[in-house]
Amino acid sequence: MKILYPIGTLYPSQEGGPSNTVYWMAKALTDAGVKVTISTTNLGAETKVTANSWMETPYGRAIYHTARFHLLPVKMLHSVWEAMPECDIVHLNSLFYPPSLLSALIARWHQIPIVWSPRGELDEKALVYSTWKKKPFLWFIRRFLAQHSTFHSTSPEETERIYTIFGQNTRVVEIPNYMELPPFLNLDQEELYLLYLGRIHPKKAIENLLSALPLSKQFMQSEYRLKIAGDDRNAYGEQLKHQVFKLGLQEKVKFTGLVEGAEKQRLFAGARFFILPSHTENFGNVVIESLAQGTPVIASKGTPWAILEQNRAGFWTDNAPKVLAQTIDAAITLPPDRALEYRKNALDLVQRRFDIRKNVWVWIKTYRAILQQKQPEN
Repeated sequence: MKILYPIGTLYPSQEGGPSNTVYWMAKALTDAGVKVTISTTNLGAETKVTANSWMETPYGRAIYHTARFHLLPVKMLHSVWEAMPECDIVHLNSLFYPPSLLSALIARWHQIPIVWSPRGELDEKALVYSTWKKKPFLWFIRRFLAQHSTFHSTSPEETERIYTIFGQNTRVVEIPNYMELPPFLNLDQEELYLLYLGRIHPKKAIENLLSALPLSKQFMQSEYRLKIAGDDRNAYGEQLKHQVFKLGLQEKVKFTGLVEGAEKQRLFAGARFFILPSHTENFGNVVIESLAQGTPVIASKGTPWAILEQNRAGFWTDNAPKVLAQTIDAAITLPPDRALEYRKNALDLVQRRFDIRKNVWVWIKTYRAILQQKQPEN
């Protein structure tokens, strides 16, 4: 079986979540004997990879192209055109990235099955941004490509969005994101802190989290602090810093800036709880990263993480400041034996349900089923 991934960026780039998700998946598939081909750009990885040359890697045969215009990488599209006849399935990872649409058209020309992962792009709150650009893409996909594609959703909520936009007869497979779990650090938790780590963007509702802190009596009267890790050099980041000043939280909130690699894993491992207060998420890879260090998670009900409460590995709650404050109070006052139970459950949950090494067979089975459904066209 041969899978082709055209994708805008790929590990070692950290330009987006799919950069890592596809890398982990391709690596596990390659180890399982699947032939993987990846065509991408070198955006975010300019100094870390050799550009414009095919390489045999642990994650398959890959090429990182230089691109003057990232939205129209001609060299990348040329290698997709050349590689397409040799593949069995093409797997796309964005609806609104022009090379994905063009790759889908090339796949149709060669009658190659298409798997399409929207990665949260169909969420109502995500579609609010640049609506005028996205509507033509959705119309074209719905009119000419949806009936020839299998869409990949990571949650029941995303499945319903796919049906709403492309029709109830659309083929959908629901599979969570898997990842290659980092080494478990098992650090002594000497510092008392809660953690937010990820994009500094309005959809993340970090302002709600900040508003919740003064309402949390336990947080304000304790030595706990909140660490916010991510690239805050944008208007929303400045808004959050102003909010911290206005609320008098300068001693309780620390902005760390962008954190990557081993430092990021230490930050997860040392936290008492990770908090994801987003208005909406189709998945949230950062939840898996936190659980992988045994750190329980407080996730909003805008995320598909009810499983946290079902497995006593965290809390699934409304992201209104008053409710968040109550949840923070409950989390940081857990008795020591309960807190340890939550940490053990977090590690067990991620190793059992989200380790790509243990679950890659799900994708292999899915790809094979799609190939079996392929019918010759007149």
